[in-house]
Amino acid sequence: MIEPMRDEERAWPLRALLLLALGALCGIAVHFLTKGPHPWQWTDQPVKLGAAAFVSCGGIIFAFSLERRRWTWSAGFALLAGLVLGLVTYSNGSFSLWGSNEGWQFFSALLALAIAVPLFQTARDSERPWLDYQRLHAHSWTNIVLWGAAWAFVLAVFLLAQLLAGLFDLIGIHLLSDLVRKEWFLWLLVGGSLGAAVGMLRDRDAVLGLLQRVATAILSVLTPILAAGLVLFVLSLPFTGLEPLWSQTKATTPILLACVLGAFLLVNATVGSAPDEEPRSPILRHAALALAAVMLPLAVVAAVSTGKRVGQYGLTPDRLWAMVFVLMALACGLGYWAAIIRRRLRWSEDMRRVNIGLALGICALSLLLALPVLSFGAISARNQVAQLQSGRVAPDKFDWAALRFDFGPAGAREVRRLAREAGDARVRLYAARILAAKERYAARNAQEAARRAELPRVVTVLPHPVPVPKEIVDLLFAEETPGTPAGLCVDTGRCLLKWQPGERAAAALLDTCGPDPSEPGKPGAARFGGCRLSVRLLEQTDKGWREAGELATEQLAGQSSDPALRAARAAALKGEVEVREAKVRQIYVGGKPAGGAYR
Repeated sequence: MIEPMRDEERAWPLRALLLLALGALCGIAVHFLTKGPHPWQWTDQPVKLGAAAFVSCGGIIFAFSLERRRWTWSAGFALLAGLVLGLVTYSNGSFSLWGSNEGWQFFSALLALAIAVPLFQTARDSERPWLDYQRLHAHSWTNIVLWGAAWAFVLAVFLLAQLLAGLFDLIGIHLLSDLVRKEWFLWLLVGGSLGAAVGMLRDRDAVLGLLQRVATAILSVLTPILAAGLVLFVLSLPFTGLEPLWSQTKATTPILLACVLGAFLLVNATVGSAPDEEPRSPILRHAALALAAVMLPLAVVAAVSTGKRVGQYGLTPDRLWAMVFVLMALACGLGYWAAIIRRRLRWSEDMRRVNIGLALGICALSLLLALPVLSFGAISARNQVAQLQSGRVAPDKFDWAALRFDFGPAGAREVRRLAREAGDARVRLYAARILAAKERYAARNAQEAARRAELPRVVTVLPHPVPVPKEIVDLLFAEETPGTPAGLCVDTGRCLLKWQPGERAAAALLDTCGPDPSEPGKPGAARFGGCRLSVRLLEQTDKGWREAGELATEQLAGQSSDPALRAARAAALKGEVEVREAKVRQIYVGGKPAGGAYR
């Protein structure tokens, strides 16, 4: 629990005012540093993003750690922490180019700083490099409670501002409503209210102590429930085997790590910071012991799951970070098992010493991995490219979008190198297409277009099979280019053409629920629960075949069981397709048609 304050640590009313002003200034600074070229858009400049991270991180940590005693220590620690996060943010580059590795590096920096704050507070209170566990435990839970309560206050302030703005709008005074619509004012409001909330709550240790007791009491009630579930799960594994873990979900490792984290939090909330805080109920004591014992088996299974994924699909930044978190879970599980074996029923005494070692180790490891020292993106890129070049993964099955956008600058460099130097022509083709994509969605489409371009182009001619001129086939399977839409039959499905030699007009249809002849055995779009019957009109002119008019593609869409769509698909297969003259209305501006035609 939170200890009674010393005289020099008691209420400091000036702190709330100082943090209010500091929070408002930090909010305004973050706004101008992150402001993009358009309203409500962030900048993409790494220098400004790094500076914004420095200001926001330094300000928040200073507010949480500020005491009248040795306030210069808090200021120095906040500056150092801000520099760390600012450096990580700057080294990650433009935000729009962040891949999964950059996101995990940023998270790792936040994790290191979140652990470092209570460690610093404890050492500062001890006036020497000594970590008293009771104070460390108290500061950790206080910071968690304070963080949640402060943001609840920010939400209340925001809702109050909206209410007052609406109230004054009723009498025609729109000043406040105009302010709350401005981005700079919202940043000022959030920063100022967050600083004021932290300052006021820090002066009310009784309130924080009550919130902490309520939180830990609620969590301790959940301990027997989670313990029973996890114990039953572990005891079931010898009978079910591990195979269902891989076949039922791809999120085995995240789920297991979440269970380990939940067990860790509940154990520490239940056991407390000293023997006199341990629960008297045998149920709670044994439930905490069971949770401590079950963490290691869960971490081992998570390690096996991660190793299996790496063996199947190679390294990625996400899998490397998963290995790091599994290592942390294994260290925690081994430490708790050592405490149980060594002290048995008094295991909690050793557990508290283990927690100090875990805090120091995880903080140091997270800080090391967050800094631009070791690149998981470069390691993963080399591993994935090696699998591609060895033939283990075919170019059309390779995850080009992940290499281009998830592996950071190293992945982009590998794509450029493969487009230029790869010995396999297919690899060069795929790399060149992905390199031209500006974002992930476009990369996925480019890879699918490259894969489809390698397939045979099959057109079913109605009412009788006849050879189709190459010019028509090229038109139906044309790839999308700037200013020109893709051909109708580029998508997966059955491509139909109502045309016979000598005719100067042809009706093209794409049945996305029909089996694609170029990919036997592969179902159409029905696997996604929907179908589409798209049509386009082709005509022969003096310059060759082209799509008639500039109207958008007409289509009939719905579920495969819809009567209208089912009837239309059946009629198309029978060749009941014809082109009729239709009277339409058209808007003309300056004697030229504008917009589409109206029936």
